Amino acid sequence: MTMKRTQCAVVVGAGNGTGAEVAKLLAREGYSVTLARRSADAMAPLVAEIESSGGAALAVGADASDEEQVAMLFDQAERHFGAPRIVVFNAAGFAKGSIRETSSADFEESW
Repeated sequence: MTMKRTQCAVVVGAGNGTGAEVAKLLAREGYSVTLARRSADAMAPLVAEIESSGGAALAVGADASDEEQVAMLFDQAERHFGAPRIVVFNAAGFAKGSIRETSSADFEESW
């Protein structure tokens, strides 16, 4: 049985952990999912997994810290699947080390 997909979700930060699991959950719930991370190629296995389960997914390479790339991401999502109903921001960065070892520049960068 094919599920009718009428709504779009966007997952920014669709890496191998939380972002991927949220994307798969949304796809199982009937959403067409636009996935974003810096490398579209890195999301190929996730797209294949979602599509092999009957879902619809689009991978878009976009840096969440770049306003123009984020605008392009949402343009592509809307062109392919319609206006997003759900947006998940899961993009993350981190500085390795304890809080005492973290410089103020690294702390600021994480924001």
